[in-house]
Amino acid sequence: MSLTEGWAVFVSAHESALNDLVTALTTARPHFLSYGSPAFTPVSTRFDTAMAAIPFPGTGGIDWHVRFTTPHLDLYKQEDPLPPELTLGPGEFSLTTTVQLCVDCTSRGGKGDPTHGDRAQGADERAAREAAKAERERWDESRGKARNPICTELGVAAIGHLVPTSSGGEPAVGFALDAIELVDVTPDSLESVLECLLGTVLRAVLATLAIPLSAIRVGAFTLTPAQGPLIEADAVLARGSL
Repeated sequence: MSLTEGWAVFVSAHESALNDLVTALTTARPHFLSYGSPAFTPVSTRFDTAMAAIPFPGTGGIDWHVRFTTPHLDLYKQEDPLPPELTLGPGEFSLTTTVQLCVDCTSRGGKGDPTHGDRAQGADERAAREAAKAERERWDESRGKARNPICTELGVAAIGHLVPTSSGGEPAVGFALDAIELVDVTPDSLESVLECLLGTVLRAVLATLAIPLSAIRVGAFTLTPAQGPLIEADAVLARGSL
């Protein structure tokens, strides 16, 4: 059977090329991976997307910030290590990233003081206080005015499949998430809550990372895709007409 399988054009892009495209896209538009409420992100910029604070009675709104590192994709067959809970099957991709979660904890003690204003009692508390100070200084350098940012980072692994979608009204390669797993989170109930939350957020983030496919140029030719995107042997495949 021919590679084109009856179509006029066959195109294959290795996973390294797909990762290069995702990296180029998120480098040019880092706001696709970074979102925050007014204390962190007063206005949308090239680097951050401004969103509303979480409303809650008596607080004036809970300010937050979420940032993902550029996702790394591994197309079937599996090469990157995955948590044992995830298995990469035919036609699927795996994704690894790190998410930073921050809240502006205005109810705590002194500004940036993780000990609620109490005197530090040991090395762990001193280290925590220094980490909070460094995080506060980072936000002080930005346009946001978070008074007491408290942040954590979590490793994220996921599997999914490619889907046909659109970008700017044109056909594109989209990413659909099937399962997500966090690394080293306990207890299990907390892990499940965070996986639900971050899975929802990551699906929304991936929706912005569609890779245009309707005008893949092969020399002097332009592919109009009719079949695909498909995953096979560490590559994305598409077939179509000229």
